[in-house]
Amino acid sequence: MAVIVSADGRAAYVADSSPGDVYAVSVPALTVMWRQHVGGSPFGLLLHSGHLFVSLFAAEAVLELEPSSGARIATHRVPAAPAVLGVDDMNRVIVAGRQGSLASLDGASRPAGKGFSVAISGHDVWTEDYDRSFLQRVGDGHRVNLPLAVHPFWIAPGGPGKLLVSAEGADEDADPGAVFQFDVMSEAFTTLTSPRDPDQVLQSGSQVLIAAHGDREVLAIEGTQTRVWARGAPAVALAVVPGMDAALVVVNDHE
Repeated sequence: MAVIVSADGRAAYVADSSPGDVYAVSVPALTVMWRQHVGGSPFGLLLHSGHLFVSLFAAEAVLELEPSSGARIATHRVPAAPAVLGVDDMNRVIVAGRQGSLASLDGASRPAGKGFSVAISGHDVWTEDYDRSFLQRVGDGHRVNLPLAVHPFWIAPGGPGKLLVSAEGADEDADPGAVFQFDVMSEAFTTLTSPRDPDQVLQSGSQVLIAAHGDREVLAIEGTQTRVWARGAPAVALAVVPGMDAALVVVNDHE
């Protein structure tokens, strides 16, 4: 599951992987404006150049939708198991593939970590390898091993020269995972917290927000202080609402 919010903060888009649906929801009322059945286990969402891009993890495709209606504009074929979407420094839409690729929608593909996520720091594009527990820089293939025996699931920008990494334990439901801050220059990791099954992590101003699915809460870390939000909610995805000092939380009790 995934969620993103429009730049004006008035609409949110949610991908529900199991039934294969994408929703547009008004903010703050949270009223469904449209639903589009796309199939193929929608995984990643991206708003770019006026279009909504949706990766289909089980269908080797990225869809382009019209954000106001959900109408299909185009279908782009990509390598197997496309997951998180991003935009590179050439303004191209890119997508990380679980089978070890980073593809752009013009058909080009480069080797990457066999993971789910992609993040850009400066001019460098980073991916993760879930099973082998390392980060991999796209282009030169440089790898950096995680400092603990955990499996990286999500990476995201974490401020200038930093990445955020959420990683699951061997048994994601029972074992502690970890959330790290990674310094791109020194390649040093700082462990921020160790929740069970952390899913999405993101930077919001001076705060790091974590969907701690296994602990059924959202963590907000600022400096040395950690606060718990949405206690009891099996959070899997987060999105900050511009101009509202608020975040949307997507929950999944069946994962």
